[in-house]
Amino acid sequence: MRHGLTYVAPLVLAAGGVALLMGACSSSNTRNTFEIENKEDAGAFEGGTQFTPGATPCAGLECKRVDCKGGPTTSITGKVYDPAGANPLYNVMVYIPGGPNGEAELPPIPEGVQCETCASVAIDPFISTLTNTKGEFTLENVPVDKDIPIVIQVGKWRRKLKFSVTKQCEENKVPDREFRLPKNGTEGDMPQIAVTAGGYDALECLLRGIGIDDSEFVPGHGGTGHVHVFKGEGGEGVPGSPPAGGDAANPFGGELWNDVEKMKPYDMVLLSCEGTEANENKGGAVGRPGARQAMWDYANLGGRIFATHYHYTWFKNSPQGDWQQIANWTGGSGSGGLHDVDTSFPKGDALADWLVTVNASTTKGKIQLTDVTYSLSTIRDPAQSWIKSSSQVRYFSFNAPTAAPAEQQCGRAVYSDLHVSGASAGGNTFPDGCPAPGGLSAQQKALEFMFFDLSGCVQADDTPPQPPK
Repeated sequence: MRHGLTYVAPLVLAAGGVALLMGACSSSNTRNTFEIENKEDAGAFEGGTQFTPGATPCAGLECKRVDCKGGPTTSITGKVYDPAGANPLYNVMVYIPGGPNGEAELPPIPEGVQCETCASVAIDPFISTLTNTKGEFTLENVPVDKDIPIVIQVGKWRRKLKFSVTKQCEENKVPDREFRLPKNGTEGDMPQIAVTAGGYDALECLLRGIGIDDSEFVPGHGGTGHVHVFKGEGGEGVPGSPPAGGDAANPFGGELWNDVEKMKPYDMVLLSCEGTEANENKGGAVGRPGARQAMWDYANLGGRIFATHYHYTWFKNSPQGDWQQIANWTGGSGSGGLHDVDTSFPKGDALADWLVTVNASTTKGKIQLTDVTYSLSTIRDPAQSWIKSSSQVRYFSFNAPTAAPAEQQCGRAVYSDLHVSGASAGGNTFPDGCPAPGGLSAQQKALEFMFFDLSGCVQADDTPPQPPK
């Protein structure tokens, strides 16, 4: 097929039920004739062109769109799931890439910390949309052809798939659970994640539960995997995992958080509860900047931080006043019970809907939690609460740098009093005590939503997500 050409609307039925479309070639003024099979499972243009006098010639996949005369357009509908294929995901970009045929190689995703906001994501899609709280998407006015390329993406999670559109001017449904994020590096792009195993929680288990292959979990820096596991206080991780920080004898040692240069290769840093503040492995005594300054620097460079329970020390004891003032820390024991989802902002309302969709909640805005600690009472701007018990916050987020305008904030930190597994898996060698892929509890499903929100591009929490353009 020649690029930059379009097909004309006149349709002539030939003998045997074959439709012939006659078009004038705008680039050479020659005639071009092609056939469309009159079969329900066909509908694919084979090298057709269209040209309307006075109109700008089409290019690539645009030439394979069908004029539906004001009626329903040709559409692709489906759902996008997590890597395990278990839970549908909210706010995933679904798009047909641009280029002459949509087949141009996707630009490589740079590894490591990047200053990426939603406004800076420029993928130049041909057609794009976002999934809703049921994981559903609809791409309207799509080309009719075999093997249409479709990309599903959230942050640096990206997978390119193909789907044949055979029905003109009506819905083309993607088979359920066919579209899911990659579970390993051979299926698509994944972020580089550093996770610290703790004695009282195991965020590495959350990653296994959402469907990441066990082969992707590697000890420390290096290796071919995308999940790099380090030991926190009381944690084991995978065999050979090095310590994340120093200890009383070596307060500035460690392999991860004591040096921002060691964190830069990672898009996300996940910090599992250690059972205490364990300040001796975070750059020495409170008041000595060390690792605490490095963590603050990492977020401001565009890094993503997921901290659970006693990792509040990064904020409470930060050398920087904006983090020190982010919450009122109270300490205290934990308990379970019915908790409230904060629906006062767009993504919080989406979380409440999504929890019902994935059977983690029976009533919108409510979720039953079992392993929760009470580390704080209230938060201060610019933090945004997500889950609360009465007026006490259990999960919050904020963008960084906190003093920058919203459009210039590209880092993000979240704090969670919700544990993935508590001491039942904390301190074990991976994957002992971890859920099977797709086997998440209601509480773990809530954390899955938060994890993929943290994975995505950074935007103000009070702004509804918009499809890429």
